[in-house]
Amino acid sequence: MALYDQLMLSTSHREFRVLALFAGESSDDLRGELLRASIDNNNVSFTALSYTWGDPSNPGSIKLGRDPISLPITRNLEAALRQFRSPTNSLRLWVDAICINQADPDEKSVQVALMREIYVSARETWVWLGPPSHDSDRAMDMLQSFQNRHPYHNELGQVSQEHWDGIGSLMRRSWWTRIWVIQEVLSSMRVDVWCGRKRIGFGCFVRLEEIRRDFAFRHIPTQPFANILSIWSLNQQIVRRGDAPLFEWMADTHKFESTLRRDRIYALLGLSSQESRNAVIPDYSSRTSDTLLSTRATAHFLIEQKMLLPLQAGFFRKAADLDLPSWVSDWSTSQAGYVTFVFGSAYNACGRYSTTIPRFSPPFEHLSDCPEDGSLILRGVLEGVINSAFPMPEVPSYSGSNTEEDLRSRMLRREVTRLTCRDWKEICDQNSSSDQPNLPESYYAAFWRTIIADRMFDGSGPPGLEHGRYFEDWQAGIDSDGVTDFRNAAVSRCAGRSFIRCRDGRSGLAPRNAQEGDVVCLFHGGDVPFVLRPLDSARYTFVGEAFVYGIMQGEHSHRLCGLDLRDFEIL
Repeated sequence: MALYDQLMLSTSHREFRVLALFAGESSDDLRGELLRASIDNNNVSFTALSYTWGDPSNPGSIKLGRDPISLPITRNLEAALRQFRSPTNSLRLWVDAICINQADPDEKSVQVALMREIYVSARETWVWLGPPSHDSDRAMDMLQSFQNRHPYHNELGQVSQEHWDGIGSLMRRSWWTRIWVIQEVLSSMRVDVWCGRKRIGFGCFVRLEEIRRDFAFRHIPTQPFANILSIWSLNQQIVRRGDAPLFEWMADTHKFESTLRRDRIYALLGLSSQESRNAVIPDYSSRTSDTLLSTRATAHFLIEQKMLLPLQAGFFRKAADLDLPSWVSDWSTSQAGYVTFVFGSAYNACGRYSTTIPRFSPPFEHLSDCPEDGSLILRGVLEGVINSAFPMPEVPSYSGSNTEEDLRSRMLRREVTRLTCRDWKEICDQNSSSDQPNLPESYYAAFWRTIIADRMFDGSGPPGLEHGRYFEDWQAGIDSDGVTDFRNAAVSRCAGRSFIRCRDGRSGLAPRNAQEGDVVCLFHGGDVPFVLRPLDSARYTFVGEAFVYGIMQGEHSHRLCGLDLRDFEIL
């Protein structure tokens, strides 16, 4: 594009463009020019913008250059620029949609790799939540009042429902769900938030999350960004240290959204360790397909972690049009509604064989040589064969803003889980000794521990034997704090899974698509067992993680150094 050809960027000097937004009145056309800046020289003072692009189908425009060239921009960005524009002075901004030539994939790849440093270099960052609504000014004023103090519970109880509704509307705006904004605000020295003409410090939203957690305020909706806000200071320290592996950020942000699949990975690189940035380099050209990127990212995570934790993530849903190897996660798909068997160091199925060096076929020395259709080779033992699998019915998650609909969805999921767990127990009853009308204690304990993965709802445990009564109380409709915790644990652990029975009588939880004939394996570096589907005597496809009662704490890990140890090639 001629506009950008006039201001080419030097990669060696880490150059980027800045928009000089010309002064104007509210009704004037947007006008400006692009300037060249350098991270190395830090020669331009500017403000960085964090926003959502919005609907591109009905664009506005900005005229750039002394001989103006009209550049299409989304209406949301146009509204932001009109709000920020001064009637008297030029304003220097970094705006990705304008400052990066979006039609040049090579330039875009280079500039995306610089984004964290651009936000670090900015004098401040402005978050644009969007134009005002009928209740947004009132909500922003209330949040401003929280800036320097933590209100008491009785004060909050006196706040009108209209104020809470306004805050709820602010927190449901799309900005809070976009993957790119995490890097943008965590990298910035100072962040202010705009909604229409109202401007407040980002700390007001950090304080709001403290209030939501301290008082369990249902007035304040949860959204993906809540987990970022809840440990805001710690996240800032982690980013400044620059030592967090990319995989950890991927695992913690799986509910965020992006327009392009690859941005689910690229948007987090700036927050990650140098090792991760060296391994995964942004490339928007056709040279790197989404399949190849996902394959290389998963391979990198396995090599970096030296354990099989990356195989526990990203398998609940895969995009149908991605032809991924079975062991490769689809990092572009939200895993909402599925909870992996990852509770800190809760399980240790592999015992002292807790690390592994994964091998690949064909082998490669550098990650850039990893093919998109290679196989993964793991060392382990076959632990059992699935005799039967009984899936938990799917209940779609509600993602809207209607509180009543959200509650109705939660209640439906709880009831479906309760009834299905009752059916699963009847299956266990039928497979127990015929002369015993009820399951003996060992069978019963194995069952109720299995449906909660032998952990409390918060991941602590294993729970004591006294918790066994909570299953019967739950089925009988008896309510108590213990029943609530047991129910919540069962709902979260059973979602997206099947109850399985192995040929040796053991029971467990496996991915929903597990089926008869699949095998349960223990591997070096695997804190949990995994389910594979045999293709022939040596090759398999990957199904997913599993919980099998009785082998989760290393009870069978001695087999990982025995005569049964062998290689499993996973295609």
